[in-house]
Amino acid sequence: MLVACWVAADRTATSLVGDKLAQSVDAGQTVADRVADGMVHAINTDLSMVRAIPSTLAEVDLLRDVLPGGGARPVGPDVTGRANEFLRGAQGYFGVDRVWVIDTSGVCVAASNYRDAPSPIGQSVANMPYVTHALLGERFESYAAGWERQAPGLYFSAPMYREGVLIGVVMTKIGLTRLRHWVGSGESFITDGNGVVVMANDPRFENRFMLDGKVGSLSDAERFALYQRHDFARMPISQFQRAPGRANAWVPQELLDRMSAFNELRKPFIITSRPSSSNDLIVYAVESVDAWDALTRQHAKDLALCFLLYLGGVIIVTLAGWTYWRERTQHRETRQSNEELRAANNQLAFEASYDELTGSLTRRYFFHRFERLLEAAQRRNEPMSLIVADLDHFKSINDTYGHAIGDQVLCRFVLVCSSTLRGDDLIGRIGGEEFAILLPGASERDALRVADRIRERCKRESLEGSEPPLRFSASFGITEWQDTDSPMNMVERADMALYRAKRAGRDRCWVF
Repeated sequence: MLVACWVAADRTATSLVGDKLAQSVDAGQTVADRVADGMVHAINTDLSMVRAIPSTLAEVDLLRDVLPGGGARPVGPDVTGRANEFLRGAQGYFGVDRVWVIDTSGVCVAASNYRDAPSPIGQSVANMPYVTHALLGERFESYAAGWERQAPGLYFSAPMYREGVLIGVVMTKIGLTRLRHWVGSGESFITDGNGVVVMANDPRFENRFMLDGKVGSLSDAERFALYQRHDFARMPISQFQRAPGRANAWVPQELLDRMSAFNELRKPFIITSRPSSSNDLIVYAVESVDAWDALTRQHAKDLALCFLLYLGGVIIVTLAGWTYWRERTQHRETRQSNEELRAANNQLAFEASYDELTGSLTRRYFFHRFERLLEAAQRRNEPMSLIVADLDHFKSINDTYGHAIGDQVLCRFVLVCSSTLRGDDLIGRIGGEEFAILLPGASERDALRVADRIRERCKRESLEGSEPPLRFSASFGITEWQDTDSPMNMVERADMALYRAKRAGRDRCWVF
């Protein structure tokens, strides 16, 4: 009789706690999926236009002129000087960290950072994969440590031709420090196509490799060319195992299969991966099963309690049955309530931070970040500028083309801004068609250049879904942080500057 009661109690405790564990695993899976999807969206948004930059620059005659291939006349120093200055300007315009021109022998002949000491001009990078692939006539994009130590990044390269003859390579690089916001959540990390961790929220995991990665099949020379190193430690990720004894023997195998051990911690984690459309990058979101320890203890308690209940139920069958039915009913209601509350909290947290339509920050979250950055700027006495932008004649666009096209215009405007801004800059939707852009470390003059660049790019955009294709413009009000300023003071000044820009004819920038 005692054995039968013990077996029945064990099964009941496993059922009670197992359901809660399944809920906790499902909740962690949901959060990890959302984080991974958000990371993929950020990568695809940030790099949507970057990969076209080398091909665009490869068509510039001035850059072809610095390459003597194809029987062209020798290159003069004035041509090289103008090409270097052109690349330096292009680096700032496109928002990248480096732009280089490489000849067919793999030697750098022009560079946006030609003033560096030592200068990259004349250095050979013939063994770098992002050069060798382009010299074979391919467009190439990948993570690499590069020839500049301690400055890894994403490299994009494209071949250059003169009259059908390959004469060199144009190459751009975006440093990882500009892209740190990709891994701003939890224990998230990103690997390249070889399974090497190139960016992680915890820097200790960078330059480690996933067990299923291809880095082990590379030769030492190939590893060094890409990563400037030969040896890599493995990521501390493995299948979560049952503990010795009966500590977690009750956990169903299907739940164990969904959980992973991470970084030698005793509790399990949910790890979700997503491939991006850029550079063969794979994002990983890591979420802990927070209820694990509590549920393990709860199972032991439930086991003892159920044993006593079943033992008493042998004596008083009716009372034991009624007690069990009541506990199951309360448990079901509590589980449903917790699940609904968790889903509502997750949805509210996301909606409170990001605008559902455009992906920009919501007004509340933007001003929350604004206050923190302004306090930091005041402590460090650094400049900070604010741009308030408003789409011109937006009501007319909605009335003429419909709200669906108007929504596309808002999304296209945010996309133009995101591809122009730096990684530390913020953009938030603070009104229907009004957006605020915060530029930490930027002076009023810097902000004016950024606003003008966005304004010019908006005029070149068109929406093919409308007939005829719709073009749009925007007006911008700009102000710089002053002593004792608050976020609302700066917004009021920027709004006044925006009002003057509107009054002056729209499609312009005004500084207050």
